[in-house]
Amino acid sequence: MKSLLSDWCAFCEGKAVFDKSHFLGLLKAHSGSEEVRRIFSYFPFSEKLVDRAERVLASGNLEKSLYLLPKFKVGEVELIRLGREWLKEQERVCGVLGDSEVLKICEDARVVFVDGHDMDHWLQRDIPHYWLFDEVGDVVRGSRVSDTDQTYALFEALYGLAADYYLAWYIGRPLFKFDIDLEPYFRFWRAGGRCALTESGFFVTN
Repeated sequence: MKSLLSDWCAFCEGKAVFDKSHFLGLLKAHSGSEEVRRIFSYFPFSEKLVDRAERVLASGNLEKSLYLLPKFKVGEVELIRLGREWLKEQERVCGVLGDSEVLKICEDARVVFVDGHDMDHWLQRDIPHYWLFDEVGDVVRGSRVSDTDQTYALFEALYGLAADYYLAWYIGRPLFKFDIDLEPYFRFWRAGGRCALTESGFFVTN
């Protein structure tokens, strides 16, 4: 029986053509160690990619959700600490991007724990969280080491794992040149964290 992995291999080897969205579920369907190695074997820095993917996979589970969710949740104090580390990196990235408006917001932001309903409310609004995300997304895509269809499809598959672009960029970090450290985001996500950078503060919840 044909599998998504066999489609992926044929696609990467130039034997078949698929839309990149075809592989959104690739890492969810094929998360075993040998399968993960096969998936990344077609790309440079494959060992680094495998290591990052396996760290993410080991930190979450797919049993009760359509997407990978973190296995554990930390307490409020620890989540605020981890959120502060991720905020600090976003502040640095604003400096790299030359975005003085969001940089000032990051500099002034207090890290505040909120409940899930408040978080959902903020994430439905036009907030600096999305302004920065859009900027980072543009430069990540523009600094990829390859612009092949296979590279685009891989990043779609990475996104499809947890429906989280920052986590996808964490795994795919060896494949683009933009100066961003996504380790703080991975630690925050692994702890069950969700966040929203607003003009009123940096809100975190689990």
